[in-house]
Amino acid sequence: MSSSSKRQNEAALVCAARRGDRQAIQSLLQANWMWLKGLLYSILCDAEDVDEALQEVCIRVLEKVDTLRDPECFKSWLATVGRHTALSLRGRRKQKPVSLDELLAVHQPAAKEQDAADKMVRREQQEQVLEAVKKLPEKYREVFVLKYIKDMSYAEIAEILDLPVTTVQIRLVRSRRMIYNRLTGKPTDKVPRT
Repeated sequence: MSSSSKRQNEAALVCAARRGDRQAIQSLLQANWMWLKGLLYSILCDAEDVDEALQEVCIRVLEKVDTLRDPECFKSWLATVGRHTALSLRGRRKQKPVSLDELLAVHQPAAKEQDAADKMVRREQQEQVLEAVKKLPEKYREVFVLKYIKDMSYAEIAEILDLPVTTVQIRLVRSRRMIYNRLTGKPTDKVPRT
């Protein structure tokens, strides 16, 4: 299915959802679930909080989908609802530590015979990288998580965050540079606005 066909299908589902079609809302949420989960994780950094935020987002979508003016802007509208929900939840709670195993479990290669020292060094390195990712400014952490944890394309990230593709690319370059600088102990540059 082409990008324009997907967008038209999504717009049709949004129109049906605005008329109260619960099946359309469910289809919209299912189609956008994985990137939304990644976006919420980039803000909350806690799997349990993400689950709670996803439930709140579902409720808000049910209650507010009829306020969406342009059906073709569903992804960016959903991203905004998700961000507001996550930020609200984060404000109500004290940030909990993130389990490195939860974040990297899918992306960690299976090593059959590593000795204890190798495992400890690897874990320490992963924790350093995770800590560097957590310290990124939120707008950089969002694109980083969507790209490298959720494996989304630049175009998909741009659509979700309602940004130009070039802005997504710039933020990814800058986020990688900030992580590298933090890991190598180099001074971090002032973060530009983009």
